[in-house]
Amino acid sequence: MAGALTRAGISDRRLDAVVPVHTHFDHVLDSAVVAERTNATLLGGESAANVGRGHGLPPDRIRVVTPGEQVTSGAFTLGFVTSEHCPPDRFPGHITEPVVPPVRARAYRCGEAWSLLVRRDSGRTALVQGSAGLVPGALEGHRADVAYLGVGQLGARDEGYLTSYWAQTVRTVGARRVVLTHWDDFFRPLDRPLRALPYAGDDLDTTMRVLGRLADRDGVALHLPTIWRREDPWSGLP
Repeated sequence: MAGALTRAGISDRRLDAVVPVHTHFDHVLDSAVVAERTNATLLGGESAANVGRGHGLPPDRIRVVTPGEQVTSGAFTLGFVTSEHCPPDRFPGHITEPVVPPVRARAYRCGEAWSLLVRRDSGRTALVQGSAGLVPGALEGHRADVAYLGVGQLGARDEGYLTSYWAQTVRTVGARRVVLTHWDDFFRPLDRPLRALPYAGDDLDTTMRVLGRLADRDGVALHLPTIWRREDPWSGLP
């Protein structure tokens, strides 16, 4: 983790906030450690707060947010919209007590899931959809230039689900560019090239085929990020 922060150019006391979009182990396991090392505040629901408390973060470095709340952090305003995890959720429910490692993966229950709306002080906007789940209609009335679209497990769902997911996220917020996230094998070290999750848990080929067709129909650019390469998600957009 320390090596990844260094490679990303994030030194001590460099971050304002760490924001888990839900509290499964692959999203929140090191969130309190990162917040501690960078002097950041851990933002999220009560489940995320209990991860921070279990690690020993002081209360003033933990902030519990509520649906619809907006938080200003540095040059960004973060809006928290209630969401859901992509089915099946293998560890459903909330974290109701501080999590003190070492614990098993199932201790990190999903908790509160968020669609995160990000607005820069320049006026540019983005949606961060951390999991391929949704609450129908939750994003109505919101706009985003770019969508960071979580697609983990999406390829294991039927085509109707993929079409609805795209409509309820990308089409609803009017995004013109989509950056696909959470498609890679997160058990693989980050000093190695990214690769897709094994077919036993997902099917990236199916995801790309269906979303590619939807993107072409709507005139939306699809983008797979390259690890460790800095990018401006709004570059080239009108």
